[in-house]
Amino acid sequence: MQATLDDIRPSRRVELPQRLRKRKRGVSIQTAAIMAILFAAGLVLICGREAPPSQPETQVVAAPPPEWTDIAHPLALFDLSAPQFAHLPQDYAARRNRLGGGRQDILTFGRLDGGDPFFRLTLYRVGGEAVPDVPLFVDLVRAAAAIDLAITRSANPANLPTRFGPLETADIDLAAGAAMAVPCLGFRGAGLGGAFRLSGFACGTKARPMSRPALACLIDRLEFDGEGGDPALARYFVESEMNRGRACAGTTRAPDPARANWIDEDDAPPPLRLRKMR
Repeated sequence: MQATLDDIRPSRRVELPQRLRKRKRGVSIQTAAIMAILFAAGLVLICGREAPPSQPETQVVAAPPPEWTDIAHPLALFDLSAPQFAHLPQDYAARRNRLGGGRQDILTFGRLDGGDPFFRLTLYRVGGEAVPDVPLFVDLVRAAAAIDLAITRSANPANLPTRFGPLETADIDLAAGAAMAVPCLGFRGAGLGGAFRLSGFACGTKARPMSRPALACLIDRLEFDGEGGDPALARYFVESEMNRGRACAGTTRAPDPARANWIDEDDAPPPLRLRKMR
């Protein structure tokens, strides 16, 4: 008789000892527990981790164009003939307001060095732009900073009569860089209902500061040469001829050349000679 596969297969399964079976089962449970702990820890780390902060978008914002633009080779609309400034460097500049079309003409005589007179006059024909109302001291500080000067001292303002109406004036000390400050007068005034403004600095020398009567006479010498382009301003200048002070009164007058440096006199009006009207 030939043996079959069933005849040689064991009739019962060979089982491991009970001690080994428990050990095998115990290892599997322990491993599963460790894997569960690791998985849970991984979830905590993933869920607790903050998302990296988003980088803000960089926006390139172009700087706005300047409010004022210089006028190259401007036509001189104003003239100030002062013999005491004849030997000093002079400059005439003008600029236009980009927003409202107003124009500023700036006349500068001399340099702020304390040895010679220094006079800077800004004539502002206001256009459609807004002009904020600020105290005199704020106006003077801004004007000084625009030309790299600094006001180191300022006194209370007082009014000074001129042909263009009263000027607000204040005694100030004006300094250029680290140089010693020079005593000056800061001033401003307005006409045409605020549509025409004049302001600036008037400095004599350290030995003899600019006096208020001398400043009034300087302002009275101002002439307008752009009649055709601005009839209202031209009429304003003509009408102002009637408002000249007694120290500089009469028709267009000038100091005697023999005493051209009357600016250094002790507030005394200069001897006058009549000059034919233009």
